[in-house]
Amino acid sequence: MKLFILLLCTIVLQSAWSEDKPENIIDFPNVPEIPVPKNMGYDHYFKNNQPVKIVFGISDPGSQFKESLTNAAYTIKYLKPRHIKYNIQLVLYGKAVLPANSFNEQYAGYSELMNDLNQHGVEFVVCNNSLTTLNQSADDVYSYMRIVPAGILQIVKKQMQGFAYIHNSR
Repeated sequence: MKLFILLLCTIVLQSAWSEDKPENIIDFPNVPEIPVPKNMGYDHYFKNNQPVKIVFGISDPGSQFKESLTNAAYTIKYLKPRHIKYNIQLVLYGKAVLPANSFNEQYAGYSELMNDLNQHGVEFVVCNNSLTTLNQSADDVYSYMRIVPAGILQIVKKQMQGFAYIHNSR
C-alpha cells in the first residue's frame, strides 16, 4: 500500500511539474535555454488560437537583426514542444538584406541560426528594392530565402492576413 501511495504521489507531482515544461527542448546556436516558471505560460490561449502568426520587420543588420532572430528562436522554443502551430516570417529590408547574401563574411555569424530557424519553419523574405539599392545580387541570397518586390508591402500584406507585426528597436 505504501508503495502504491508513493507511486501515485510521484505520478501526480510529475504531471503537475510537466504541465508547464515542454517535453522536447529545442536548441538554437547562441540562444540559451530559459525555463518558464510554473503557471506562467500561454499554453491555453495559444492552443485555442492557432496558428500563432508573427511577421518580423528587420531593417538593421546589427543588433536589431540579432534580436529578431533570437526572439523568433525563443518563440519556437516555447511553441513547438507544446505542439502549438506557428507561422513566422522575417522580412529583411534596408541594410538588413546584407546578411541574406551568402557570400557576405561580415554577417556570416548569423548563417547557422538563420538556417536552423528555417529548418523549424521560419520563412525569410528579402526585399528586392533594398537588394537593388545596395547593389546586392539576388543570385547570392541564401537558397531558402524568397525575394519579394518590396519588404514594406510584404509586411503590410502579412498584417492584413492577421499576422502580429514585430519590429525590434535598434
